[in-house]
Amino acid sequence: MKWNTEYFGFRLLVFVGFCGEVPVALLRKAGGCYDYRRRVVTELVRTGYLKERKFRGERRRVVRSLSLTSRGLNQIQHLSPGRAEQIRARLLAPADGQGDWRRTQRLHRNAACLLLAHQLGARWVPGRRRDDARRKELVYYSAYELNKVCGKDNKSARVSGVLLTPGERYYALYYLGRRNMRWNPETELLFRDQFEQSEAGAGFSYSGSILLGEAWEQAADLVPHALNPRSRLIRFAREDFFYYIAFDENGRRLLRAILDEHCLYRLQQYLLREAHCPVTNEPVYLFPLELLAGFYQSPGERQYHVRPGYGCFFDFQMPAMKRLCNTGAELISLPGSLLAGLDRKEGERNGS
Repeated sequence: MKWNTEYFGFRLLVFVGFCGEVPVALLRKAGGCYDYRRRVVTELVRTGYLKERKFRGERRRVVRSLSLTSRGLNQIQHLSPGRAEQIRARLLAPADGQGDWRRTQRLHRNAACLLLAHQLGARWVPGRRRDDARRKELVYYSAYELNKVCGKDNKSARVSGVLLTPGERYYALYYLGRRNMRWNPETELLFRDQFEQSEAGAGFSYSGSILLGEAWEQAADLVPHALNPRSRLIRFAREDFFYYIAFDENGRRLLRAILDEHCLYRLQQYLLREAHCPVTNEPVYLFPLELLAGFYQSPGERQYHVRPGYGCFFDFQMPAMKRLCNTGAELISLPGSLLAGLDRKEGERNGS
């Protein structure tokens, strides 16, 4: 191997070191050629830089997990002593799961959210540069390091991290995978209170929670539970506002519009011009669950609500909405290619 700081193998060692443990399946979300990345992982495991564990996850599925070895940490030390020092300090995650599935599962959720923050272009590496970037750029803090700053590890909270926008707003980030999540509103609210009282969150206001899943169809399962006040899974509360985003390229494009008001404005104007999609203050194609609930009526519900007569959604969201919508509302499909088209136009405008 030709080791340097730009080599994918080195960057992978650093990422695994920061996360504690990373599921092998997450490499599919990293972009680029998956076969090449998987070959690099196989070589790193064979040479002893990474350790691969196997667990029995939900439904008895085999889950493969990567952790950094002492030899891998020495290689990072050789090329980047500063990164090695940060990893040893365990700033973003505790020590690896050490064979315990529950702890490893929590680290896997953290790794998925950290990868998303990286793909969004957020500053996530601990240090003065990230702290100085607050209120100027998109910044990410992991729940683990925030708990360390507050001096209390709120282990009951399921939040994995916090995204801070230049507009002094913040969003709590959750990773669901393919399942719903057990939910305790009090512990999640306690985490947000602690964050707002910390030095990192001072002056920032809560704007919602991002639920990160594996497929858009999952939203059709979340809404019925969220409307049920007796559910032990994620449910609506007065203090919460949920967005559901699938962990794919379309999801990342929509998430940028949620986080950046200027990006949302450009998207709405582009859809108005290209697809005659009306501009609204709360576009439902951003998938806020409270608005999606307007298209669904619970069995036995007797109260009469003012429900939307139609809704504009992208074609990749339509399977979920067709499952969810039982009120007779008209579902208008927008081509998902418009999102990629807007990206291309922005790239040409920026000269990239």
